[in-house]
Amino acid sequence: MNSAPLLQAAGQDHLELLTANDRAWLAEVFAEDTPDPGTITLSELKALSPRERERFRRCRTRFLRMMPLLETPVVTEVMRTLRLLATSSIRSDLHQQDIPILDGEPGVGKTHILKTHAGEEMWRLALHRSLDLEDRTAPKLTTFRPVLYVHLRGPMTRYDLLRLLLDQLAWPSDRNPQHAFETAVTACGVQLVIIDEIQHVNFDGKTGRDVHNIIRWMSNYGLRVILSGTDIDWVLNAGGAPAVEVAARNSRGRWIRVDVPKLETRTGSERENWRDLIYAFETRLRLAAAPTTDGWLTDQFAEYIWARTQGYLNSVVLLINLAAAHAIDAGTETITHDTLESIDLEYEVERQRPQHVALLNARSRAGASAP
Repeated sequence: MNSAPLLQAAGQDHLELLTANDRAWLAEVFAEDTPDPGTITLSELKALSPRERERFRRCRTRFLRMMPLLETPVVTEVMRTLRLLATSSIRSDLHQQDIPILDGEPGVGKTHILKTHAGEEMWRLALHRSLDLEDRTAPKLTTFRPVLYVHLRGPMTRYDLLRLLLDQLAWPSDRNPQHAFETAVTACGVQLVIIDEIQHVNFDGKTGRDVHNIIRWMSNYGLRVILSGTDIDWVLNAGGAPAVEVAARNSRGRWIRVDVPKLETRTGSERENWRDLIYAFETRLRLAAAPTTDGWLTDQFAEYIWARTQGYLNSVVLLINLAAAHAIDAGTETITHDTLESIDLEYEVERQRPQHVALLNARSRAGASAP
């Protein structure tokens, strides 16, 4: 592989040090290339040709869907922890890195947090490389890939994991992927490895022991590693053979648990934060017949949306996106209670829907009858 000349020259904008694919990924994570299509009236929408109407639909759907990470109190606290760990670390195989692991139920938004942090670190580490180039202390690289993000989708051995990381680097593997990964890390300037859905690894057997050990090897090698998953207590406390327990014990001594809970509305502050979240979605809606009153979605439906989603961020995203799509398909171009009622969500929240909506209706009736 030939070294890119840009990586050896100082004086360039630091983001230009990243690969084109990483820059495109960065722009997508932060929704930088998602233009606001603006709002039009219902009569203006009807006057559009079928081709232009579909163009407008595609643009407004993308604008709503491509929201950057929203700074809820949960997100703020988790991101603060990740940023502190990042800015206090150095790249050195003489200094072992502690490993944060995000723990939360499915649907609380861990993946969006991880991808946003990965984007921030790409930006920061590219800046650091530009400073090193100015100072003439930067090592020569084949290509510059400071951050790797992988999403596990099934059981994996340690070699499967290493080959997945090598695939992200477009680096060839051989019968010993660990040696190939060491070479690739040095040649590509890798500093951070993020592994999402770590619970897919079977940690109660030899495979789990080996994955524990390879993650620890990465941190010993000077890499920062961030993990994410569900039921992390099981991952760190799985029983089994003594060798498995030893590997888990070593991980417990290095892994830093970072809880990512779902959003709640028990206190006045939590309810206000929830309304702010719904308002953020409201500001991205581009429906032709939606009320022009600021806060219309929030004022009418914030409590209902919590009852339907129970604070799971992914469910909120799904509900509002599908409700907007339904409003467009039906030609109503606004979101009503009936629109929201027509949307089915993930099984886990849907199975609790009757009791939560009934509780909301009971509170509403009690409030309406109060003197």
